[in-house]
Amino acid sequence: MAELAELIGARIRQIRKSRGLTQEQLGERAQLQSTYIGGVERGDRNISVDTLDKLIRALEVSPSEFFYFGDNPIEKDTDKTKLIHIFISKLMKQKSQNIRKMINIYKEIFE
Repeated sequence: MAELAELIGARIRQIRKSRGLTQEQLGERAQLQSTYIGGVERGDRNISVDTLDKLIRALEVSPSEFFYFGDNPIEKDTDKTKLIHIFISKLMKQKSQNIRKMINIYKEIFE
C-alpha cells in the first residue's frame, strides 16, 4: 500500500509543478492544509477517495489523466480514447511555446 501512496503522491507533485502551483496554492484550491499536501506528495499520508477527488479537481485534470503514470506502447489496435490520453499526457510535459507550435502544425495539416 505504501508503494501506491508514493506513486499517487509523486503524480500529484508532478501535475502540481507542471501547473506552476505551490503546495499552498493547491491546498487552497482543494481546501486542504499545505502541510497535508506535502505529506501526501511524500507518500507519508493515506488519503481517502474523497480527498483524492478534491485534489484531482483542484489540479484541473480528469481522473483518467491523473492515473496515467507513464508511457505504454501504442499498439495498432489502441483505441481512440487511449491514444488521446497518451497524447494529452505528452502535451502536459511540454512548454507552452512547443504546444503552440504543435497547434500550428495541426492547423496546417487538418484545416
